[in-house]
Amino acid sequence: MEEYLEIFAEEAEEHIQTINECLLELEKDPSNLDLINQIFRSAHTIKGGARTVGLSHISDLTHHMEDILDYVRNGQIPVTSEIIDLLFKCLDALETMLEEVKSGETETSVDVDSIINEIKQMKEKYLSGQGGSEQKEKVEKGEKKEEEQKSEEKTEEKKETKKIKKVKIKYKNPKTTVKIKKIIKEKEEAEKSGEESVEIEEIIGSINKSVEIFYTLTDIVNDPDLKPLLEKIRDFVNKISEKKLKINENVLETLKYITKVLEDIARGLEQGKTVKEVGINIEEVNKKIEEAESSSQEEVEKEIEIEVELDHEKFDLSEFVDIIREKIEQGWKLFHLKAKVEDNCPLKSARLSMILTRLKNIGEILLSIPTEGELKEQSYEELDVMFLSDKNIEEIKKEVENVPEIDYVAVAEVEIEFEEEEIETQEDVEVEEEVVPDAYKIVVILDDECLLRAVRAYMVIKELQNIGEIVKTIPDIEAIQNGDFNGLKFTVFLKLKEGYEVDDIKEVIMRVPEIKDVQITSPDEKEEKKEEEQKSEEKTEEKKETKEQSKPAPKKPSTKKEEKKSSQTIRINIEKLDKLMNLVGELVITRANFSQIANKYQLKELNNAINRLSMLINELQEEVMAMRMIPVAYVFNRFPRMVRDLAKALGKEVEFIMEGTDIELDRTVLDELAEPLVHLIRNALDHGIEPPEEREKVGKPRKGTLKLIAQRERDHVNIIVEDDGRGIDPEVIRRKAIERGLITEEEAKKLSDHEIINLIFMPGFSTADKVSDVSGRGVGMDVVKTKIESLGGTVVVYSEKGKGTRVVLKLPLTMAIITALLMKLDEQIYAIPITSVLDVTMINRSDIKNIEGTNAIIYRDEIIPVIWLKDFLGMPYLGEEEDELTIVVIERSGGKLGVVVDEVIGREDIVVKSLTGILKNIPGLAGATILGDGRVALILDLSSA
Repeated sequence: MEEYLEIFAEEAEEHIQTINECLLELEKDPSNLDLINQIFRSAHTIKGGARTVGLSHISDLTHHMEDILDYVRNGQIPVTSEIIDLLFKCLDALETMLEEVKSGETETSVDVDSIINEIKQMKEKYLSGQGGSEQKEKVEKGEKKEEEQKSEEKTEEKKETKKIKKVKIKYKNPKTTVKIKKIIKEKEEAEKSGEESVEIEEIIGSINKSVEIFYTLTDIVNDPDLKPLLEKIRDFVNKISEKKLKINENVLETLKYITKVLEDIARGLEQGKTVKEVGINIEEVNKKIEEAESSSQEEVEKEIEIEVELDHEKFDLSEFVDIIREKIEQGWKLFHLKAKVEDNCPLKSARLSMILTRLKNIGEILLSIPTEGELKEQSYEELDVMFLSDKNIEEIKKEVENVPEIDYVAVAEVEIEFEEEEIETQEDVEVEEEVVPDAYKIVVILDDECLLRAVRAYMVIKELQNIGEIVKTIPDIEAIQNGDFNGLKFTVFLKLKEGYEVDDIKEVIMRVPEIKDVQITSPDEKEEKKEEEQKSEEKTEEKKETKEQSKPAPKKPSTKKEEKKSSQTIRINIEKLDKLMNLVGELVITRANFSQIANKYQLKELNNAINRLSMLINELQEEVMAMRMIPVAYVFNRFPRMVRDLAKALGKEVEFIMEGTDIELDRTVLDELAEPLVHLIRNALDHGIEPPEEREKVGKPRKGTLKLIAQRERDHVNIIVEDDGRGIDPEVIRRKAIERGLITEEEAKKLSDHEIINLIFMPGFSTADKVSDVSGRGVGMDVVKTKIESLGGTVVVYSEKGKGTRVVLKLPLTMAIITALLMKLDEQIYAIPITSVLDVTMINRSDIKNIEGTNAIIYRDEIIPVIWLKDFLGMPYLGEEEDELTIVVIERSGGKLGVVVDEVIGREDIVVKSLTGILKNIPGLAGATILGDGRVALILDLSSA
């Protein structure tokens, strides 16, 4: 029973959210019958589920909600403000009761009877004097007749073919030729005939043979110069053999010179003379070899223009019609990108995978040839991608051209048009004829009274997965689990696991409540049935023609589409994902350790293996992080209702707009985001947006605008709360800050208006003259700043008096693995999240000026304060101080800051570890990480510097 309660709770939460969103829309558009019907359906589903699992208090309340909604959708009760308020009250009660169910409570603290009485009184109020009972009876009869008519139409529809509209994509230009310029580097190489090539090979072979023979004698010959000379010659010849050196005239002459040197060495060995005694100038030999190597490695840059043909028709975009149309309406464009890696690139597929990753950051990939999966399996030199983006061609090329070892990138905008055509189909017949080889066809029929179809379907699917492999479903598995299927039946094709028989199928399905019947067809029976149907069709020419017309046109096989149909989703405990992320973090540390070992010992084979391992770890890291990422809508969707209720309580008219709700953030970050946003939105409504009368006096529309926006920028997300209210008056903030003793008058004079405005984040600061239920205690903005900075983010306020306020929260995508800038202070290494770093620069000590008691520098025509990291951390100074200083410029809530460090090491992906014990509360420290060599680096929090 506990399992069924969990399933009910999960589904009920989704329906409650749906009702919440629909009620908010209905308040704006009271005549929208579709919204009313959606609310009714969701309430009906919750009622049925609650009744199934024995939650009578929930089913009773939703039953009475249905009752009043029925009158609303029949036009007997109008959609008024008090009706909306009552329905919201019911919704609040349902949320409370659902939380009690999730916490294991069997009884409820909600006074359900009181709310039901309010519903009854509201019905009486609107229906009294309207002939309510008689009108209701008429409507009910009318509905019954309409349902019977629909049922008859549905039965008739099964017998006839039906016409549906299908949208196709047509390329206006099937192929595009792109001219691109590229710089090539060529090593000058002597032109060689076939005979010369043979001669060179013979020279190299002769040299190698002589060197090996002479090398075996170095230990018994008393000549200290012989061994180093032979090693120098051998290294030079090996580089030529391994194609590391190109053979030009200089190299060829040096090879001939070495041949003569080796002849002199042979003569010396015969005569018992040393290298120097036979007249060999070792310095001259070394010099000639070095000059030959240098001349061979000299490269000449040339700019050439090449034509790249982009064949758009190799992509079948038929399954992406809806998303392409939607994005194009939003101003996006369709692009075709073709890229090729350099011929000598050792990690071709890895480089092409990097291009796909970059494209995901700026758009949405539809198809690629080869696919991501194929790039992991084998090596490819070229990549074709069809994708959507709101960027232009130059921005796209700039994003991907800095991927290493790329020969060229060609991008073209693809012009398409949408064509509609009518096709005849007969879905029921198609399902009956569907055959999947070696799979049992199982038709599951639910009870006529089954109300919780999605729950029952989900339970059936889970039972079947225990005894076999589900290879296909009609409709697809997601639709079945969401209850989106016609009537009360759905079809599953199952391959049984070894040890199970056909009788086991029916047995496990019938364990699930509310199953009316199960029809099972074995693979052999399906073939026989298909043959019989074909014979039957041949009896009547008319039937045959109808059948031919009803069959849809044959489709091109699409592996991706089939995979999409059979894809499944499961719910995973967040703790398991956290554990998986920790393991990935350990892999990142181990990878860094291996990289250091490979670089230290210059092991080529190990370097290649590590590059492959890095690609796999990066992919694993991205996949695990993607599993933790959820849309900001998860948090944003709770605010429309809050804004509506608060605006009403404050007597203000507000239009609430949400943008970028599909932007994704790490679940850990998102869970912590709700509280700061509550404070910001309440402040905007209470202090920012003016009452309607005040707005009209200053020439503004009566209704204020409040926006909640999410924007993705590379490795971080900006959450913006923006209003068009009265804005923040810097002089008021300055006066209040002095009155409350937060700053002195002297300090206030030094601060710019922007800096003054950001004082609102100081603890205890408030401009309110009295405390209200909404704000005025001076803790809200302090909570915002503290919370955002604990997430590794920053918060900044921009405001203009009389025009409005904009609060920007800059947050990292994830807190688990971040890119950081590593710095050294004495022998200790420290890290700063790269999202906070603006620049690293070198300055002379004399460039630091004391401006009104504060050390500062001029950075890009702006005066910014400077601190020494050693002072901030309370560390002593060891040794002499350098005149040239390394400064890291960072962005924090209080503005830009220059931080003086000993040395900057570079960027690195690090795994964030929380500090515990006595380290937890040390100011300036946000965490720690383990580096590849095993050393611990402390992660700095410079927000308070």
